[in-house]
Amino acid sequence: MEPRDTPPRPPTARQRKQLQRRRNGLSEQGLEKHLNNVSTLLSELAAPDGAQPPADLRLRTGFSYRGSVPIDASDRKAPPREQRPPATRVSSSQGSTLGFLLTLLALVQWRRRLGAKANLGEFGLDVAGSSGRPGWADLVGRTAADAHNGNYMSSSRDKRARMVRSCLRTLKKAGLVDIASFSGRAQYGNFTLLNETGREAVGELEEYKVPGRGDMCFSLPFDFVRNGWVHVLADSEIAVLLMVACAQGSWVDDGLVAIPAGVRLGNYGIHRDPFSSALKTLQWFGLLEVREVGRHTDGRAEEDERMLHRLGLKPAGFASPAVAVMREALGTQLS
Repeated sequence: MEPRDTPPRPPTARQRKQLQRRRNGLSEQGLEKHLNNVSTLLSELAAPDGAQPPADLRLRTGFSYRGSVPIDASDRKAPPREQRPPATRVSSSQGSTLGFLLTLLALVQWRRRLGAKANLGEFGLDVAGSSGRPGWADLVGRTAADAHNGNYMSSSRDKRARMVRSCLRTLKKAGLVDIASFSGRAQYGNFTLLNETGREAVGELEEYKVPGRGDMCFSLPFDFVRNGWVHVLADSEIAVLLMVACAQGSWVDDGLVAIPAGVRLGNYGIHRDPFSSALKTLQWFGLLEVREVGRHTDGRAEEDERMLHRLGLKPAGFASPAVAVMREALGTQLS
């Protein structure tokens, strides 16, 4: 029998350059402090009485998995964004939208009871906030340095506020938030969180409610948010974690899931290249178990439709702070 967890292959020369850039980014001054501040604010907003968070972040299946598959989907061409499920529809290589949305969902699930509406207005936040009052910008995990341009200064808070407005525009387009308007101008601080499966799936505007026992859901450990993983993992890596946790369209083998390429691409909207890359990094970070089946020594798959990676989450991996774990893992690979 093959080993349950197949060690990932070492990085190529090209991948080493990418890993070095990523390691440098994780060493950015103030990053760990900023992520600690985000986690602290999340707990203060969600549980002013000190209530403990739920064990898991629960997500409705339709957030990650789209039941209908585009006819022209192939492993060489990802479906158009409008034909993907929300998780990959709002993903990007540089954006913060997916992480910001998952943080909002975590906030609501920690604060509200099962079946309760999000009611974000109760938190009393505007977009930017100030030095003495938090704003939605303080829940963005990306750091931004103050900048001066002639007589104009752009503070880190201003930059994060612009990120939030950009995130909200993307989420509105995907049918995941509704933004109030006044005299033709969007009032970004007054937005409503909608059902995470998207307006198209629901058929109307429906305010987000904490999933109840009757909802078809999957889950990630809540530490995925509390320990900063949601902010420092790439969107493609988050999408793979969501897919493995969701597991729709897969079959189970020895407790691990096998997901056919057509399902991965057509139903989850995950292309082969970011998928393959994410498997390596998620293994290095201790978040994903990968067992290769029927692979040649160079990693090519044998010609058999059942020769698929067997995948499983490692919940204990999320229990440690993300930045420290990732820096150490990347350093090990680069050495």
